[in-house]
Amino acid sequence: MKKLLFLTPALMLMLLACGEGEVPVTDENIEIPFVEPEHVSSDNAERLIPREVLFGNPEKMGPQLSPDGSMIAYIAPADAVLNLWVMNRDLSEPRQLTFDTNRGVTNYFWAENGIHILYMQDEAGEEDTHVYRLDVATGEVVDLTPFEGVKAYVSATDKNQPNTVLIETNEQNPMFFDVYTCDLETGELTMIADNPGTDENGDMVLGFMPDEDMNIRMYYAINSDTGFISVYHRWDEDSEWEILQSFSSNDEWGPRRFTNDGAGIYLTSNLESDLSAFYYMDLATGEQTYITSDSLADVGSIGFDPHTGEPRSVSFNYLRRRREILDESIVPDMDFLTEFHEGDFGTASRDNADSTWIVVYYTVDNPAVYFLYDRADQTMMEIFTAIPALADYNLAEVEPVEITSRDGFILPSYLTLPDPEFYGEGPFPTIMYVHGGPWARDGYGYEPFCQLFANRGFAVLQVNFRGSTGFGKEFLNAGNQQWGRTMQDDITDGVNWAIENGVADPERVVILGGSYGGYATLAGAAFTPELYCAAVDFFGPSNLNTFMETVPPYWKPLKAMMDIRVGDPEDEADRAMLEEVSPVNFAENMTMPMFIVQGENDPRVVIEESDQMVAALRAIGTEVLYVVYGEEGHGFAHEENRLDFAGRVEEFLFLNVPGVECELFAPVEGATTRIE
Repeated sequence: MKKLLFLTPALMLMLLACGEGEVPVTDENIEIPFVEPEHVSSDNAERLIPREVLFGNPEKMGPQLSPDGSMIAYIAPADAVLNLWVMNRDLSEPRQLTFDTNRGVTNYFWAENGIHILYMQDEAGEEDTHVYRLDVATGEVVDLTPFEGVKAYVSATDKNQPNTVLIETNEQNPMFFDVYTCDLETGELTMIADNPGTDENGDMVLGFMPDEDMNIRMYYAINSDTGFISVYHRWDEDSEWEILQSFSSNDEWGPRRFTNDGAGIYLTSNLESDLSAFYYMDLATGEQTYITSDSLADVGSIGFDPHTGEPRSVSFNYLRRRREILDESIVPDMDFLTEFHEGDFGTASRDNADSTWIVVYYTVDNPAVYFLYDRADQTMMEIFTAIPALADYNLAEVEPVEITSRDGFILPSYLTLPDPEFYGEGPFPTIMYVHGGPWARDGYGYEPFCQLFANRGFAVLQVNFRGSTGFGKEFLNAGNQQWGRTMQDDITDGVNWAIENGVADPERVVILGGSYGGYATLAGAAFTPELYCAAVDFFGPSNLNTFMETVPPYWKPLKAMMDIRVGDPEDEADRAMLEEVSPVNFAENMTMPMFIVQGENDPRVVIEESDQMVAALRAIGTEVLYVVYGEEGHGFAHEENRLDFAGRVEEFLFLNVPGVECELFAPVEGATTRIE
């Protein structure tokens, strides 16, 4: 069975992290001056990477093999909107399958029957996704979850039940998801797990996990007072639920997969260590058997044999990805693929026979290069490159570095430097680029903003501050209730490191980020304004109390975990603490030019978060550019909005950071900008 989504504590953090979108106003409210960058020579202009290449739609992406391996589906633009296409295995006869003209199709997979493709899509960034069934032969599209204001997604498939999938929706209660089987031939939904909201112990039910035959065998619940998470197991629908494990929200214990016979599970856990380890658990006896772990990073992805269900490989990611092979039968494959192409690689798709893989390589100079790998004769055929136009330009190298925080934490970080042939050896104008989440991480690879800024003469520093995931629970939990405090200190320490090491010009440092990175941008501008000459916040909360009170309803069962991680607005002391680290209350400290961006329909960081920040800044006369994008949520789905945003960021930096280069920017046709 392919389990596409189930709630483990680690995944809960990821759902909150994403990662990675105003009141009606008119363009007449502001004039944005533009000064043509005369200092950019024609030679330099030819060297600059166009924003359309970096931020436009990929040429092709996301290939997936059909179950029998005869066809490859993929995503490609049609009239600037991403749509689904299909072609034969030999790359012949490409054919467009969907004809969306709005937000595009980016989240899809083959049904096990090989007849249908299923995809999930919302309307305007509000994240109320529907599940659509697409007939590959006829092109017919059917909405399997035509419920207004409801979030739905496919959570599991099984090759032994090719016409059935599991779908979860919050139709009954927006806070909780029920599980249904869906008959792909008729579209009929049958509930198999009715989420009661609270179980018999009074704990809130977070989600269910099926076994490899799509039987509901496990559920997670959280105590709303203590934040303790309990995992319950049953053998079948006629047996009683029994507690399997209980642990703090500060710990991890997460099943990854049932064994094929249903007698055991493979799981990751850090209950006995700082870094998570990989285990097997016998469900009858409760005995856990250690399999492997790493000395620097938590367990990452795990590859399982699609036939036996046994684990074949485990990956770990500290500064770079490391793969440990558990099954000797794939050693020839791994050796061949490691030597074949540069970059970290993974298996993006495989046929049900496991004889053909789609292998993707991730490099710093392209988001993805895809190959079709025949395991029998070890041959590779390139399918496509996501952005082939990048090959015409010299992209910057990304250097993994370790920075020591003021209290002794090692902060795994990434430094991207401009070409010294054109910009010298530094110090450089520098971008402190803060990742979202915060329960996420920066990694090694291609990042369009890093490449844009480096190409224009900036150094870019990405710091995995405490609270980032993947580096152990001590590092993660050190960020508890430290928004704007020691988490922000880590970012400050990164800036100081860059200055002390001759990377950053102390008079030309910009802080920039989205989501939590947007909050950190506002916090940096409010609490350490002396460090920054400008700040760019997109989709960032400004008031942590109002942010915590306006999260989507399906986040609310996780309130106890959020209270531990961020703070509890209902607790008097925590509320006061959150006020002290809310940038909106310290607008008078923000003396640098500010650029704030918001998605009109963002359900995670609602528009009022940016409205109140802008109002507070304008009230004291601080220069702030405020741009709201319509029909966007917590991020950008529309190419024209993404291009417009990238251009406005570049123009903002050119106008406010001395001595940097800029392309000529003009508002992008079709962008849904509202500028105040």
